Amino acid sequence: MDSHGNKEIEIGKIIKLLIKKFWIIILFVIISTGASAIYSNFTKATPLYQTSASLLIQDSGNIINTLQVFIKEPLVMEGVIKELELKRSIEGLANQISVQKVQDSQIVKIYVVDPNPYRSAEIANTTAKVFKEQVASTLNFNSIEILYPAVVKENQPPINPESNRLIMFGMVLGGIIGIGFVFLMDSLDNKIRSERDIENLLEIPVLGTVSKYKKKTLTANKEKKMEAYVRGDVSESKIG
Repeated sequence: MDSHGNKEIEIGKIIKLLIKKFWIIILFVIISTGASAIYSNFTKATPLYQTSASLLIQDSGNIINTLQVFIKEPLVMEGVIKELELKRSIEGLANQISVQKVQDSQIVKIYVVDPNPYRSAEIANTTAKVFKEQVASTLNFNSIEILYPAVVKENQPPINPESNRLIMFGMVLGGIIGIGFVFLMDSLDNKIRSERDIENLLEIPVLGTVSKYKKKTLTANKEKKMEAYVRGDVSESKIG
């Protein structure tokens, strides 16, 4: 048989093996997917929501850059914590806030991230308010307006939505491990099940086979021959 025929036989053998042991692959997939789902549930990230308030700083000089930095200064953060009665440190609150100038405009946006979207909007709006007051009293600068207050959109999605990638990864990994396990078990199985196994092992052709008989079958055949001999249908030498 040519190499093409041998290749088809090997592919067919692999397919039959996978079909026969498919339950093992499914078992690995179920275990791996379940473990991934449990781990994903225990390590699930808290949903975070982001809102922003916009300020208009009416000045074309470099003071805008200075004021951007001033927004997260302790003086402003302390005022926000006190007004909202927040139970967090100045550093903790400052880490929730980011400030960004909109391109080359005079608009500065205050972004706040919090597990509670309404609290996020409260912090953004209060930060804008306290910042405006502190800049007026400390730097004597009064050209700041709150352009757009932070609002919570209806059904606002979190910025870190849940992902099923870990579960999908566990499912694929379970399938790969299951297939590998089936091939491993097959490679360790040295039982001879067919003539082809003998030919592959000894590299010689099989000329004939001996059927397997059960003792009960042999006894029954012998009794039949004996009855035939009694009737004179067969000779004694053929009884065995």
